[in-house]
Amino acid sequence: MVSLTLKRDFKDVFDNGSRSSSHYLVIYARPNGLSYSRLGLSVGKKVGTAVTRNRVKRRLRAVIRTLFQATPVACDMVIVARPAAVTALFQDLERAISRGLSRMAHEKRTDSADKTL
Repeated sequence: MVSLTLKRDFKDVFDNGSRSSSHYLVIYARPNGLSYSRLGLSVGKKVGTAVTRNRVKRRLRAVIRTLFQATPVACDMVIVARPAAVTALFQDLERAISRGLSRMAHEKRTDSADKTL
């Protein structure tokens, strides 16, 4: 998994990507046309101290790593953590991300079907 690092890449995902939210996080994603995925994490100061924010980022990276080993997806993704992510179990974060991605995939299929009618 490659990291999104440039401000313009984050902006492109925010402006042109799909969005899905849960109690723990907000996911923005869009296809990138590459053979690999890129991940950007945004964990603001509202989440906690630097130690807490880094812990949340490590946990999110671990969840993404496990999910993408099973089904690789070529997209740019930005995950914005909410304060509730601090106390979330690993399984809760995994469920929130997988549900968010499946919701966005279903939404995209529905949108493309509507456009063909």
